[in-house]
Amino acid sequence: MILLGCESADAKAAARRLLSLALEEGYGLTAIPPISFGPLGKPFFPDCSHVSFNLSHSGPYALCAVGRAAVGVDIEALRPRSTALPGRVLTPDEYRWYEAQGADWPAFYTLWTRKESWCKQQGRGVARPQAVRPPLPGEEGRGPAVTGLSGSAWIGAICSEESAAPLRWVEV
Repeated sequence: MILLGCESADAKAAARRLLSLALEEGYGLTAIPPISFGPLGKPFFPDCSHVSFNLSHSGPYALCAVGRAAVGVDIEALRPRSTALPGRVLTPDEYRWYEAQGADWPAFYTLWTRKESWCKQQGRGVARPQAVRPPLPGEEGRGPAVTGLSGSAWIGAICSEESAAPLRWVEV
C-alpha cells in the first residue's frame, strides 16, 4: 500500500496528483486509468480491478491511499465547528471517548476521520453518522483496521484490510 499526503493551495487537484504519483510508483501506471463510481459514490478503476484507491482533501491538505485491498481515507483541517456537532454525529460510545479526551476538536476529528475512512473503505456514505461505529482508538479486531494520522493542523485516518503504510508527505 502507498499512502501519500501533501499541503497545497489547490488540495483537490493535489489529491489527483498524489494518485498519479502513487499509481506510477506502486503499479508502473503512467496515467490515471478511467474512473467509475459505485452506487454510493466510491471511486474505482473498472479496467484495473486489482488496484484500489481513495482520496480526501480538506482546506490545504490532501491524502491518497492506493493498495490491493479496499481502502478509505479521510483528512480534516483542524478548525472549530458548531459545538452541537459532536452530539449529532457521534455514537454514545464515541461521545464518551470524546469527552474522556477533553471534548476538544482534535478528539472530535480523530473520531470523525475514523468514521469517514471506515465508510469510504466499505463503499458507503456517512448519511447517518450515528449508525456507523468503527473501532475506537485502541480497539482491535472489529473489521478492517483503522489507523489514525495527524499533523500540526490536520487529523486523518486510513481504513483497510491491508497493513497501513507509513504516511509520506510529498511536494506536488
